[in-house]
Amino acid sequence: MLRVFLRLNAGIFIFVFALNCASSGKVKTTSDATASDFSFTKNDVNACEEGKLCLSGKQISRNLNGAVSNTVSLLARTVTNAEFADCVAAGHCEGRGTGEGALPVTGLGFEQANRYCAWAGGRVPTLAELQAGAADGGFLKSDFAEWSNDWAPVAAEQCSVTTKSFSGTAAQKNICEPANPMGVASGIFPYETLRLKQTFNPATGAVESQAFNSKAKLAFRCASDSVPATKAPAWQIQTPPAPLGDPAPPTSGELALLHNLEATDTLNKPICKAKYTSPAHCKDPVTYFTPNESQNYVFAPYIRNLGGGYAGVAADANYSYIALAKSRFVWLFDFDVNINALHRIIRAFVIESETVPAFLARFDKKNKDSSLEIIKKYYADRDDVDFIQQVYRNNADSLGKHYRKNAAPGVKDFGWLRYAENYRYIRLLYQQNRIAIVPGDMLKDKSMRSIGKAAKALGVPIRVYYPSNAEEFWDYSTSGSNYKRNILSLPFDEASITFRTVHEYPWHPKWRKGKQGFWHYVVHGAYNYQKKLMLPHYDFMDHFKMHRVVSRERADFSTIEIPAAIPKGILEQDR
Repeated sequence: MLRVFLRLNAGIFIFVFALNCASSGKVKTTSDATASDFSFTKNDVNACEEGKLCLSGKQISRNLNGAVSNTVSLLARTVTNAEFADCVAAGHCEGRGTGEGALPVTGLGFEQANRYCAWAGGRVPTLAELQAGAADGGFLKSDFAEWSNDWAPVAAEQCSVTTKSFSGTAAQKNICEPANPMGVASGIFPYETLRLKQTFNPATGAVESQAFNSKAKLAFRCASDSVPATKAPAWQIQTPPAPLGDPAPPTSGELALLHNLEATDTLNKPICKAKYTSPAHCKDPVTYFTPNESQNYVFAPYIRNLGGGYAGVAADANYSYIALAKSRFVWLFDFDVNINALHRIIRAFVIESETVPAFLARFDKKNKDSSLEIIKKYYADRDDVDFIQQVYRNNADSLGKHYRKNAAPGVKDFGWLRYAENYRYIRLLYQQNRIAIVPGDMLKDKSMRSIGKAAKALGVPIRVYYPSNAEEFWDYSTSGSNYKRNILSLPFDEASITFRTVHEYPWHPKWRKGKQGFWHYVVHGAYNYQKKLMLPHYDFMDHFKMHRVVSRERADFSTIEIPAAIPKGILEQDR
């Protein structure tokens, strides 16, 4: 049972709805991955967008730690032909309405409707939300039934299905979970065995089922449960953060919190038989010393001058992001011991090299012996110093070529070796010992949670989180999933972002031309990412695709639920 409160101005009305499904499966009432791992921000309050109907209530998955962040803003009327035409003109929507501009747009499938709502900063409302809204006098009814966000099983047995995860294991999933405040199986789109969506007629109260791609004369309106609102363009594009200066040297107490983590993961995962894959149970036999994401400069406008903490995996691409963000405290972690060794090599060479040319010279054959001595100088007290030196011997030539290529002229302001100021900032962070190099497996339970605890103790939000493309290989299908809990443990706020790459299929939009390259580049509002993970049925990275807004300029770049504005005073430069 889902209890929904409708609030409009000072009036409060209570409605009770039972969402039933023919399933004998156990109904979860809360997620054990959220109760102790996630904290709402002090600015995330029970509020609605101005001028919209305000739905709120006890949505169990969001009633945690004494904080309630469950208010839903509901558009009082249906979306019009003119509004949908604006989305088409922006390059995000496809299709067209069948009537005059001010009339409700109809004849669109559910995916087209939800795509518009994502662009407008929301989603299609659940059946319960539509029913609650229709009972209020401020709810404007049209002559059409409307799409809801709820799937409608075509057979009782579909309420409990077995899905195949990328790791090859079978997972039992209750897709008719009524405790999900966003509707039945809302994150799964399109679900392979579900083809029906529930529709609601506000005039009659009738609930029916339609194929999700139906072109029937169905209208729709949008809802949002994100505060602040997420209508594009993102806040960084509208109001870029002011430049940040250099941080003062950290205190001994700050350095202790940064480097002395509570616990770190043991890196003992077996090597996979196949190359170029990273399932949950084994490690890719290939070490990615150099990145293969050729268009990652597209992330730059969303990262610049965010400050705060930085947590990221993989090799030297992190340094370009850190220099742009002007990050204050940095945790670089990876489950590949070769990558951890590479960061230690970079650290030693950067501290010893005042300029980019001096750093590049460390990888010349003629300087091999002196470079090995530098490594020994910095890590003689480590048990793995011989291994770090061997990583250098085996890869110095290829790394030198990569670094020289990245130091050549290119995209303005992007690249830690391309611009002297970026290199200077990375060197300053290493000189001030502000970068921690951590053994960490994103699917284990120690390193990431210890990073989260350290950041909280430092009073620093993680403003930038970079998982590369690792997330697309896993499912988060259990509420106790280590990765889900790891993400929920990081102290994000409304200004935090996570950015990643995913394979071009199925992320490049079929309705758009201009597909570029192997990767699709995604920037995601990190705090809203966490809030979605608290809900059932957000179990794969592809489940977030329904919330993306595709760039007008390029079809290989999307944003997901980034606020259009952020609370005042949370950025370091605004205090």
